[in-house]
Amino acid sequence: MKRHLKDELRMHLPEIAARLLRVLSRLVRTKIIGFDQVERFGKVNFAIWHGDEMAMLPRFGNINGVILISQSKDGEMLARGARLLGYHVVRGSSSRRAVGGMVALIKASAQGYRGILAVDGPQGPLHTCKPGVVRLSQKSGVPLLPVGAATTRRYVFKKTWSKSYLPLPFGRQVIFFGEPLFFGQDKDAKSLANYCKQVEQALHSANREAKTILRQADRQ
Repeated sequence: MKRHLKDELRMHLPEIAARLLRVLSRLVRTKIIGFDQVERFGKVNFAIWHGDEMAMLPRFGNINGVILISQSKDGEMLARGARLLGYHVVRGSSSRRAVGGMVALIKASAQGYRGILAVDGPQGPLHTCKPGVVRLSQKSGVPLLPVGAATTRRYVFKKTWSKSYLPLPFGRQVIFFGEPLFFGQDKDAKSLANYCKQVEQALHSANREAKTILRQADRQ
């Protein structure tokens, strides 16, 4: 009986989590800055840091976004939850040697989907861009928009490597879309490293802007 109940709970967990995230996100006052960049360019991909997912994903399920999720059992749970939030999901890995995930993202981009990419994945280090996000922009010809977030109230999952957090009800948050990044077609290691530095700097800047706007609102 206990095993049956556990299996039932696991089966419905993605739906419960997706609904809970939606409800909680509606209880957080959110200011979105720079989303006109998406409307101006149309085809774009988004760069975010690991850890910011729960601040952003419940709010953008209507932008024709695609997310790359691993083929693991935990990945299957995440994929179900992401679909319930409105996202298209492709399965695979973003690691250097795994080309299946990259090919799936390129195909999705060609079909009009907008990639949402945690650029410091899949295993970190935190806030260190991996070259896969640059290669995707190069191959798809689509600019990359850095997206930062800041919140006044959050619960941090301290045991996660990314220090993922959940914005708490009755707090405030700012989501900031920065200027688009365009990359040349240079694919040597030095060029990719330089492009990755540009991504890191742009994301740090987007997060600083979000925090500044949030602080300014506190003073008003």
